[in-house]
Amino acid sequence: MNDHTDLRDPAVRERVAAGFNQRIAHNQAIGLRVVDVQTDRVVTTLAYREEFLGDPVAGLWHTAIGTTAADSTCGLAVFLSLPALESIATLDLRMDYLRPAVAGHDLWVEAECYHLTQSVAFVRATLHQSDREKAVSLCTAAFMRTGRPPATTA
Repeated sequence: MNDHTDLRDPAVRERVAAGFNQRIAHNQAIGLRVVDVQTDRVVTTLAYREEFLGDPVAGLWHTAIGTTAADSTCGLAVFLSLPALESIATLDLRMDYLRPAVAGHDLWVEAECYHLTQSVAFVRATLHQSDREKAVSLCTAAFMRTGRPPATTA
């Protein structure tokens, strides 16, 4: 991919999603997987693991797991909304915790970039455990646009 890659092309979006799944070590470590990038809404999922529990007695996920999944998914939504390949960085991320994520259920994150300026991208996300109408958390975030292409890695 180069600076002129069309991020609206479904095949390019799938390649970006594959890179998100395969090349980002943190996403691999926690098991965050892209489910859908074909629309303006990016969808990822994080399979339940016991080590994600912040309260094992009550069977509740640690909130930091949702935060890190939201940050990565929101970043991908921004990246795919840009007119060309460009490095980005999280400026601000707010989580509103509506109810606890419970043991035994996967976590889903659905994010969309809803506004771009020359220097900032704005995104929102919903985190849920299978029923989008019963969100676990809502997220709003802002990402800095650098105007420079992403660094390549070997």
